[in-house]
Parts: sequence; C-alpha cells; structure tokens
Amino acid sequence: MSTGKKIKAIFIAVLVLSAGAFSGCAVQDPSEPADAKPPAEEIPEGSVVVTREEIYRYATESNTVWEFAQRFFGDVVVYKDRDGKFVFEPVDPDLPRSDYNWDNLVELGTAHREVAYVQGGKTISIKGIDISRYQKTVDWDKVASDGVEYAIIRLGYRGYDKGGLVLDELYEENIEGALKEGVAVGVYFVTQAISVEEAIEEAEFVLENMRDHDITWPVVLDLEDPASSSARTASLTRDEQTDIAVAFCETIREAGYTPMLYCNIRWFMEELDLTRLTEYDKWFAQYFNRPFFPYEYQMWQYTNNGRVEGIAGPVDLNISFVDYGQD
Repeated sequence: MSTGKKIKAIFIAVLVLSAGAFSGCAVQDPSEPADAKPPAEEIPEGSVVVTREEIYRYATESNTVWEFAQRFFGDVVVYKDRDGKFVFEPVDPDLPRSDYNWDNLVELGTAHREVAYVQGGKTISIKGIDISRYQKTVDWDKVASDGVEYAIIRLGYRGYDKGGLVLDELYEENIEGALKEGVAVGVYFVTQAISVEEAIEEAEFVLENMRDHDITWPVVLDLEDPASSSARTASLTRDEQTDIAVAFCETIREAGYTPMLYCNIRWFMEELDLTRLTEYDKWFAQYFNRPFFPYEYQMWQYTNNGRVEGIAGPVDLNISFVDYGQD
C-alpha cells in the first residue's frame, strides 16, 4: 500500500473510531482511566495511536472534521484541493518550521471569538484587524479603545475580468483615521496579476498610493480564489503564481517596506512553491480553533466573524507574533 493510501486508510479508521465518541457507544467516558497505548513493537508501521481521552479532547476542541483529522497527523498537512477533496501532504523537512505551542492559546471569553497567545503569564500576540470598504465607516477612536494595535487596510485590487487597478474607496479615510488614533497601519492588495510585469505594476500602484502615509506594518499581497470562475488568473500555473508573488515582494522590499503574503492553506500548499518564498513573511488564514500550518508564518487570521467596537458588523481578527512597529 502506498504512503498516501495508508494515510487515507488511517484517517478513515480514526473517523470510524471517533464516531463512537460522538454517539457514546464505542468509547469510554473520558473521566474514566484511558486505555494505555500498546507497546511500540505491536504498533503496525504507518499507524497513528491515540488514547480514547485524546479522541474526546480533539473532538471537543475541533469545529470540523477537517480540523479534527489534522490533530492526528503532525507530520502531514491536511487540506482541501480546488475540487474540495481532502489532500494529505507530507511536511517538507527542508522548509523552515513554525514552533508555536497552541496550548498557549487563550480564549478571552467574548461573545464573538477573540484569542490571545499567552506564554509564562505574558501576552505575546498583538491584536489586529484587516478591513476594506465592506466595513463601511469606522470609528477609529473606539477601535483603538478596544485594544486594536494595528490594522491591515485594503489599498486596492485588480479587476477579475478586465484587469484594471482599483483603489479601495475608503482607503484614504481608513488609513488617516487609524493613524490619527494611534493604530499602526499596514496595507494589502488583492492581486489578479497574470504576469511578472503586472505584479510589478501592482506593487508600484501600491507604493504610489501609500507614499504620503506612515506605513510601519507589512505591505501584503493577497492571493486567494477569485469570486468569478472566468477570472483572468484561472489558468496560471504554480510556477507562474510564484513568479508573481516574488516580483511583487521584491519590488516592495526594494522600496524599503516589509513584504508579506496572505493565503489560506490550500494556496500555500497547492498554488505556490514555498521553497522559493522562505524569505518573505506570511499571513496565514485558517478559521480553526487551533491552526495547523507547519511552516513559518508571522500572522494568523483566525476569524472573519469578529466584533470590534467602532465597526458595525463582522470584521476579520488577527494575531501577530511580530511587532512590526518597533524600530
């Protein structure tokens, strides 16, 4: 049996076992002593061994089957491909790894989810948001009072069909309002570039429109699936997408700013060649209770349904492990 098929078989077996945990039929109550794990010599090669107690805990801490499955595979990245099918990708040992211990993640107990990363009694993470015109008019004084330390503001985007460069209609209002109230600022641009030349054009458009503002946080290239199936980027290869990311980041870096790439797990795993992107900071979007991305990243977007004073309706919430505003 191939490694991929073996992993899938293990996954199915784990799900069958976990079904008992949810039904209360096949697994004992976690308050009772958990069964000891078998001796190592009795464990078939390629198997995943967990106790009943661990199954209960993983099920309790997970929102979805996807998140639940990932807890059993520390050396495999579980994600869904473009067609919605599960992929089990072995972790690349040559890529720089993240070392976050998610036992340090603390739920702050707000009505809508808010988290912090606390280590040794000290909050390590920095609270931030990202916004665009969809949040409408923002009361930045209230945002600052709610503990938001930075905002990544959409500067603009390239059109899906015709490819024109568009400035977010509330960009200037948002960036001026945030800076006035002491909220540090970065910007992001939603790419639809189909060539290195267009990626550079996007970066230059960003630089031109942030020239008069004090941008201390990263300048982000937002790479994600387009809303339109007829988008001009639909036929790009992995190498072409990576070329575009590198061209944008290098143009931003040469101008003296910190470039960053924003992606969900499928984009990082399937659409980009991470071996060529190790020198750029990354912003990872995954709405799990405990994220899983084994490689280095500096920011985590953990919900698109957050609540912040001064913003009417939901907003993306993030934690950063780097204070980009420090000199």
